[in-house]
Amino acid sequence: MINKIEIEVDKCVGCGLCSAICGSKVIEIENSKPIFRNPELCCSCGHCAAICPKEALQSEGHNTNDFEIIQLDSASSEIEKLLTTKRSVREFKDTPLEKETIERLIAYAEKAPSSTNNRHRKYIVVTNTEIKNKIEKCVVDEFWKYRFWLNPLVLGLADIFSKKTAHFLWLLKKDIEHMKNEYEKKQNPVFRDAPAVIFGIAPKDDIQAKDDSIIAQQYMMLFAQSIGIGSCVIGYATHAHKALERVLKVPKGYSIFSTGIFGYQKYQYLKEIRYTKKPEFEIL
Repeated sequence: MINKIEIEVDKCVGCGLCSAICGSKVIEIENSKPIFRNPELCCSCGHCAAICPKEALQSEGHNTNDFEIIQLDSASSEIEKLLTTKRSVREFKDTPLEKETIERLIAYAEKAPSSTNNRHRKYIVVTNTEIKNKIEKCVVDEFWKYRFWLNPLVLGLADIFSKKTAHFLWLLKKDIEHMKNEYEKKQNPVFRDAPAVIFGIAPKDDIQAKDDSIIAQQYMMLFAQSIGIGSCVIGYATHAHKALERVLKVPKGYSIFSTGIFGYQKYQYLKEIRYTKKPEFEIL
């Protein structure tokens, strides 16, 4: 199922915000109106609907990620507001993060629990433009290698055994091609020109290293949101960790377990996106 968003053209004022914040560049502006390119890359995150001042974008109503647009509730508690307004941010002001601010982000990350309180986590913060360019190229090159295997023969064989797997591989191929095209247009599709990229590293022989790193990253991101700093998990970078570890000269015995981008948000979201599919749980 391809996720889609509906556009009510009559409501649209052509502000272009939906296109500006679309992480997969699915929405483009043509003749002052939004149009869809590569709709198969849409994950129905709802960013476009949350930022639209005229509610001109809606969930189509035919997939598992259908959502409703909700006005932010001013009566909510501070923690409710924080969790409601937290979104993955990929568009940043051209303002560097101060050293003191980065230190605060890491200090709050370290308030997260860790297995047996071992505190093995460390962080690598990249703010230097030259190094950011190197790691951008590193991730793009690493994923471009996969394209060799994502050929019609492999996709055809996958389709015989599992249509779900074949569809996933087809989407991955499209995503990698999109990443490469954006990179060649100097758009930096991985790290999004973020002022800071923060890697969480830990000993690779620690069986809890991944969990410890991810929970620290989430603490960092929530604190960042509370002080007006946007953030986004960059899973592609973490997946390409071995190549990045060589570029970043990660200490021997350590590995990258989390990657996030941080910076002052360029845009503010106006509404909450609430998914219509109810959470599934069982109380025993």
